[in-house]
Amino acid sequence: MRKQTIPSILLVLLALGFSAVIIQAAPVEQTGMTSPLSVPGRFDSPLSPPPPHSCSSTARASRLTFEVEVEGLKGQHVAELQLLPDGSQTAACLSADRTKLLELGVRNGNRSIIITDVPDGSYKLVVDAPANYFREPQGYLFQVSEGQIVRHSDLSFHFELIPPSAQDLPPCRNVATQPDTPTHDLIPEDVPSEPQVVCRAERLIDVSGPPKQPEPQEGGVLDAGYHYAGPMTHQDSQGVWGRNYVVNPNVKHPILPWPTQFVVERVYANDSTFDNWMEAGWGEVSWRGDQQYVYEYDSATTQWHFFDQYTLSTGSAVETLVEYRPDTDTWWALYYLGDSTWAILAEETLGFTTADHGYNRGEVYTSDGYHPILPVSGFDKGYLKIGDV
Repeated sequence: MRKQTIPSILLVLLALGFSAVIIQAAPVEQTGMTSPLSVPGRFDSPLSPPPPHSCSSTARASRLTFEVEVEGLKGQHVAELQLLPDGSQTAACLSADRTKLLELGVRNGNRSIIITDVPDGSYKLVVDAPANYFREPQGYLFQVSEGQIVRHSDLSFHFELIPPSAQDLPPCRNVATQPDTPTHDLIPEDVPSEPQVVCRAERLIDVSGPPKQPEPQEGGVLDAGYHYAGPMTHQDSQGVWGRNYVVNPNVKHPILPWPTQFVVERVYANDSTFDNWMEAGWGEVSWRGDQQYVYEYDSATTQWHFFDQYTLSTGSAVETLVEYRPDTDTWWALYYLGDSTWAILAEETLGFTTADHGYNRGEVYTSDGYHPILPVSGFDKGYLKIGDV
């Protein structure tokens, strides 16, 4: 297994306790943000739960057609294409209606797939390949509404299956995750001396998820929907490294309609225009299941990328790094696996080499401007990469 390394020492940026961020529900027209408060304990959302969704047949796709292309399989190898529910509510509707979804053996090539009687809801189209192949991507996430895939007009899905002979790193599904026991004391020994990138994580590309807006140039409020809390810096850097701890942020998860909500905590680096950036961390979003996910987002793809192979729960430590790579003129996002090993989540050309701003903080968005009450949220690590240090 070939291992890659990144610079071993990073400048300590912050040694702050992000003890709590409490954002009160506010009317849409209100643009101010209440001051963060340190409050013990957990909070329930003040918003009433959505009414139960009726799994009726009034909004079904009579004929949902999409194109699938598979490439990279060697010899007589066969992959399996599966359409699965993404979330318990969609799964319950399918079960109630006894709807069976797609399972299809596929080889290289293009094919049209027609599916009938699929209820509105959230789905994922995934490919199951022989164990040593890297799946680019593992699958696609999308929502179906009134017989149409939301925000995905071309209705095409491409899967590249990369055999071991063409890989620079193995897929992470073949690499065990061994998270270290987190320490809340920020000391020099807490920085691994030789971070080693050992695998590439396989992503789920969300084609229906709403695009994220960049961090604002000033203040903690972008508009009525977006709020931010936590540390940032104007110091030029080539990377940001941080560790955050997962909480359950009380995001709503109705099937229909889809009021957009998300809560994320992440490291984030952008250029002087604020329009180009990369971020990675954990998040919970309203259009997926009621759980938290490792994710990555960048301005080059403008799509959410989720990594469901990493199971999170309240209290899980999520340590991520976004960093410029001068040898390839790219930025990559890394996820810490434990024992000084890291996985690549993404690698993209972003059009800049030096980050004008660095962030290790939380972001809350609701399309109606009313925010849930957040439980106590914490981080205990934040670094900037300055030059080679």
